[in-house]
Amino acid sequence: MTQSRAILIGERPQQVSVGTIDIPPLGPEDVLVASRVIGICRSDIELRDGHLDHVIDVEYPVVPGHEWSGVVVEAGRKALLAPGDRVVGECLITPHDWFGCNVNGAGSDVFTAPAKVLHKLPDEIDDTMGAMVEPFTIAFRAIREIGGCDPGDVVAVIGGGMIGQCAASICRANGAQVVTIEPNQRRRELALRLGADIAVDPADLTDAEAWFREHTGVAGPTLVVEASGAPTGLALAVGVAGFRGRVVMIGITATASIPAPLNLVQAKNLRILGVTGSPEVWPAALRFIARAGIDLRSLVSKQFPFDQAGDAFTATEDGDNLKIHLMPTLGD
Repeated sequence: MTQSRAILIGERPQQVSVGTIDIPPLGPEDVLVASRVIGICRSDIELRDGHLDHVIDVEYPVVPGHEWSGVVVEAGRKALLAPGDRVVGECLITPHDWFGCNVNGAGSDVFTAPAKVLHKLPDEIDDTMGAMVEPFTIAFRAIREIGGCDPGDVVAVIGGGMIGQCAASICRANGAQVVTIEPNQRRRELALRLGADIAVDPADLTDAEAWFREHTGVAGPTLVVEASGAPTGLALAVGVAGFRGRVVMIGITATASIPAPLNLVQAKNLRILGVTGSPEVWPAALRFIARAGIDLRSLVSKQFPFDQAGDAFTATEDGDNLKIHLMPTLGD
């Protein structure tokens, strides 16, 4: 049985360490992958702190890593992949099994994954951008599910985190006017560099209708993408939406009850949709990234070698850092 160096969550309570795991023999539909880039997101912090235990059954220690890119080392006889193929992979294996959450993920030098959740990377997408495909697909699916957007739309994206930046880039590529609403100045600056037309602090929206009339020519956005998960952001989504607007909610929150002006849902004839995950859109999302020339690599704040995994998790909690990447070969 092969062994591999790996990042371990929960070997000690609420801690991240680096150790060794056994890699089981490949099944006929499995693939052995060598990691290239692994992204850390907020759900990895939640996993570390035990906050996902009420959602899925987690047996610790577990290897994180659901945002990643890698290269195929070996493929089972029924896997339609070959050594040397550059790949990325979906998080959801079954409704109860999440890669990198309660199934060992990509946070090791080599790992196995079912071929059914893997997708080849187009040549236009490098390894760093490949590790951002998973969060991109979440925004991509949400915008598709709510009906998409075009140059006639004014879109408000609430939250300038990774998924919010992905949503803004998608809407801008579709020709819509994009307004990013985000309290952090650095994230607003990043949004503008990535193509948002306007970035505004929510504190400046005390009269949202007047603000939108002045800056976009409409009384409110035709589409609102709530990507912050913050209680204030969730409430704001209803407040800023224009008459007969569409609202799609993808920000995850652990807050059980949030005060919001729900009377406006009926008064404005709003259509509201909640979306989680990204099944069935990965091939289309990869084509979109390649053809639209989406480049989110400037969102990577820092890169860490595996041996500094604990520091990388700590850096993820700094609001000024948008995306932290772990590089298995960095420093080797």
